[in-house]
Amino acid sequence: MSLLKEIDIQEILHSSRMGLWRVELEDGQPPRFYADAVMDLLIGAPANLTAQERFIFHRSHIHPDDMALFEEYSSKLAEQHTEIVYRYIHPIQGDMLVRCNGSRDASVSDYISIIGTHQDISDTARLEQDKFAERRLAEMNQTLRKEQIIQEDYYHNLLDIQNCGLMAYTLPGHKMIHMNAEALRMYGLKDMDEAQHCLGHMLTQVYYPDSSTVDALKNLRNVNDSVDYECILNYGSARECHIVAKTKIVWIPSGERAVVTTFLDVSDMVILQGALKKAEEGSQAKSAFLFAMSHDLRTPMNAIIGYAELMEAHWENPALTNGYLKKLQSASRFLLSLIGNILEMARMESGKETLHEEPWNISNLRDTVDVLLDNEIHRKHLEIHKDFQIVHPYVICDAMKIREIVMNLLSNAVKYTPDGGTISLHMDEFPSDLDGYLVLRIVVKDSGIGIGQEYLPHLFEAFSRERNSSESGIIGSGLGLKIVKSFVELMNGRITVDSELGKGTCFTVTLPLRIAPNQHPIASESLSQIPSDNLTGIRILLAEDNALNAEITQTILEDAQIHVDLACDGQVALSMLENAPAGYYDLILMDIQMPHMNGYQATKAIRALPDMRCQTPIIAMTANAFKEDKEAALAAGMDDYIVKPVEIASMLTTISTVVHRKKG
Repeated sequence: MSLLKEIDIQEILHSSRMGLWRVELEDGQPPRFYADAVMDLLIGAPANLTAQERFIFHRSHIHPDDMALFEEYSSKLAEQHTEIVYRYIHPIQGDMLVRCNGSRDASVSDYISIIGTHQDISDTARLEQDKFAERRLAEMNQTLRKEQIIQEDYYHNLLDIQNCGLMAYTLPGHKMIHMNAEALRMYGLKDMDEAQHCLGHMLTQVYYPDSSTVDALKNLRNVNDSVDYECILNYGSARECHIVAKTKIVWIPSGERAVVTTFLDVSDMVILQGALKKAEEGSQAKSAFLFAMSHDLRTPMNAIIGYAELMEAHWENPALTNGYLKKLQSASRFLLSLIGNILEMARMESGKETLHEEPWNISNLRDTVDVLLDNEIHRKHLEIHKDFQIVHPYVICDAMKIREIVMNLLSNAVKYTPDGGTISLHMDEFPSDLDGYLVLRIVVKDSGIGIGQEYLPHLFEAFSRERNSSESGIIGSGLGLKIVKSFVELMNGRITVDSELGKGTCFTVTLPLRIAPNQHPIASESLSQIPSDNLTGIRILLAEDNALNAEITQTILEDAQIHVDLACDGQVALSMLENAPAGYYDLILMDIQMPHMNGYQATKAIRALPDMRCQTPIIAMTANAFKEDKEAALAAGMDDYIVKPVEIASMLTTISTVVHRKKG
């Protein structure tokens, strides 16, 4: 009886042109397609096909225009009962219209098993009116597509609100399946289209801290496995992103292998860890720096106070007090240099340091060395060799920073070279890869005490010294080389050092510099003092609110036979100028930081006067020592700029230059 029932069922299926099928999907195995006799007849399958071969045969005969629709249908079968109407190209009968439905077999748990029916409805469709059939087919497919879109949108939205990124693509075809919003953000992409276009580049631009990760990921091409790892996306760029990830191979309902990667952005944690470590190191370094600075600042301050007291106690002995005075002046100069280095470091750390480039003659460095280091070199009986091999001396550069680089390196050489030692300064040029540029090489070598190999990696760090002043007997802040390195890097240059304890040190600096057009001579910048003209009898209005500074400046000027009138702030200075006859004052020395009206405000008010008084020369005299401070003074209408603490000869020369420029 059961056999008759089975025969009846087969006859019914045959007459209804309906076949039965089963598709099995299992990890690590190709898809398998099983069919009854009616199904094989309906698809025109040759005899003795294996299950794997039948899967391939069936897929190859689906109408190309319906393939995308069929793949969407297949992707849903593992989750829900689904139906589709599509066109199938029979090997003999040609185009057929097929209704196919299926659902997952819940009785199978070891792998995915989907069962369903395949019915030839070609004859039925032909009986319907053409327009009705077309409309019905369109409606059916549209309904199915809407359901698909709604379902896809639901899952996409669900994935897009996740904090972790997800990316999936086929293998080996590398067709992008999905990339959620977080993944697009991490890679810096707009949408899936851009992701598909850039997929190859994306996969090759990932940095893996553990080199073995690359081999493990490549192995997934051949095995169905998963890999947990760490990597960095957009390495070295502003969008650098540190992630922990897991990549796994899966089979999707379409029968293809796919790579699915989930990854979590841990950049904030990495940055926080780095910041904490840097803060700890910085705190330790600054503590050591403050300890050293406390000693190094007190050293010249103690000398200044001590020698001043000794001068007072031995005033009756001119020879002795003259020696004390020279030592007091030396300590004062060191204290000023130390404070300047601290300010320079603060300026660089705040990001305010910039290049101020203008035409300059490299050969002027020879005069810089002679003027600023000559006394110290002679005092220690040092032998200095200078060799300049420059073909193009005229360049466009920040001359002040190059001069400071050379002076810092030479000052260190002088400081750490014992009496009778040797120092050499060698400068030459090399061709550059950039058109219109040269490479300036500066080599400073000494026969001094040298540097230990274990300290060399820390040589250019801020707040760092190999030995503090009390250990080495040499005072200093440990900031000079940090400033040098910062200036070199600001100019896209490079600095290296070669040293050994007891055998001296050699610094090499290379700087790319733009060659000045036509190599026309540029005015020399000798630092030697230009003899000032006779200033006897001129009258100066001094605007200074600090009584001590006012007394010192007034005494210096009166010693030069200059008449001085004192104003305690900018407002008083303006009033005195307005009440004096035109031409009464030959020049105004203007402090900047003053109460009631500062130097900038007073200068602008003077320049706005309605008569000849508005043209009175004004020189800024301030402790604000940076280049932009000078630019601000000139922008306010001042004629020149003197930095406190003033050097007498330099101040008188500047006054003479400005006064006679106005008169001339």
